[in-house]
Amino acid sequence: MLFKRMTIGFLLALILAGALGLAAGGGLAGRGWPAAWAAAPSPSALEAATVSQLGALEAALCAQLQGRAAGDQGVRMALIKLSMWGPLADVTGWFLAALGDSRTARRAFAWLMPFIKWMCEPFLLVVDNDDDELETAAEIDKIFAFVAREKAKGLLVSLDNVGDASLSPEDARQYRAYYLDLIRRFTAGQASVNELNVSLKLSALVHDLDAALDGQGRSARAQAKRAEIAAALVELLRAAAAPGKKVFIRIDMEEYAYKDMTLALFRQVVEQNRALALDGQGDLRLGVVIQAYLRDAAPDVAALAAWARAHGFRAPIRLVKGAYLEHERALAAGQGLAKSPVWNNKPSTDANYEALAEVMLRRADAIKPAFGTHNLRTIARVMAVADALGLERHAYELQMLHGMGDPIKRVVVDAGRLMREYVPAGTLARGLKYAGRRFAELAGGQNALARSMRGDFSVFAGAPAFEGEQDIIDGRATLALLAQTRAGH
Repeated sequence: MLFKRMTIGFLLALILAGALGLAAGGGLAGRGWPAAWAAAPSPSALEAATVSQLGALEAALCAQLQGRAAGDQGVRMALIKLSMWGPLADVTGWFLAALGDSRTARRAFAWLMPFIKWMCEPFLLVVDNDDDELETAAEIDKIFAFVAREKAKGLLVSLDNVGDASLSPEDARQYRAYYLDLIRRFTAGQASVNELNVSLKLSALVHDLDAALDGQGRSARAQAKRAEIAAALVELLRAAAAPGKKVFIRIDMEEYAYKDMTLALFRQVVEQNRALALDGQGDLRLGVVIQAYLRDAAPDVAALAAWARAHGFRAPIRLVKGAYLEHERALAAGQGLAKSPVWNNKPSTDANYEALAEVMLRRADAIKPAFGTHNLRTIARVMAVADALGLERHAYELQMLHGMGDPIKRVVVDAGRLMREYVPAGTLARGLKYAGRRFAELAGGQNALARSMRGDFSVFAGAPAFEGEQDIIDGRATLALLAQTRAGH
């Protein structure tokens, strides 16, 4: 079945390539985006190319999985699944959270901490077992050495100060100090790498982020908190603005309540600090994230593209599915809303993602796209669309979490694409809750990533579409944006 699908898709892709002259890589302009929209392939041809690309990825992944020894990773994964089995899952989650929150608890279970660290290491870059912040140059050098090792494997890295929202002003100070120390050491020429890419959360960058929403963002308290956020971002940009040094800062997207504020602050900081925000090549040092599980993701992408084009640069956007699904649904239900801000059905999220990915690739003159996904079908779609549009392979990135789907990363890198790992790096204490979330995800076993890692690709049969009456109605906005973009508007 897999061979038949690959063969049919491959023949269709060859016909398409011959008809459009894509083999010659035509249609490139300047920095890697299409010059002529008239050469863009039809939707049916793109789907054929996607099927062909997916077949190739599946075959390559199967080869990777067959040659992979279980060994230590197999034992560790078995223990992770056991810890997340039935009633043990709640206990494991509670225990990891308690250890993360309490130094006293960590000391009481000191005898167990080496084992817990071993369990968490696949998903975290642990630089210290217990301290609350980076205190030595050796700890920072350990991070840079890790980045250098990943680069030798063909992987780029985005570093995240692992942990949740700051619970005090001191937490926020330590969080900012982490990034400032990394950036300053890098720009001082003391790092073993030639680029530094970091990701941060506004809820950790400052204490009491909710204050920024007070009075719908118009109260004096809200304005003061937003000014504090902007000042913290400017401080990081100022540290990053060293001649000849490549530093990029990504603002992660969190709960829906913070979305509009986050996007507004991003635009404000860039507009008011253009000299700091742009590097020597004219690229922005600051970027944002769009979550495809949101119903209003399409207008946000369109607005960012229009804003960037008006100001003469490309907006760095990382497209993800979204990580707060149950929280958003529960919050909407508690507030008595007729519908939640997220799609009701999983296929609708996938359909929205694929459509927005194509919009971003087609508007690469105004968007610098990155695609965070572990879904093999989604990866194939991004690669197929980019190839059909004649985009150079450095014009976009694929991104995955550290420790998740490593054989898929190898397949993508071997295919000559840019792959960046999102790496939570910091103290074990701060990373325990995060590791617990990864445990739960991997132990579930029925998500697309887990099934792919077993060689089960049945979940990828057919293109995703908006499902359910409300999702179909709201999905029209995304499909209209895609149609407009395909028409060259």
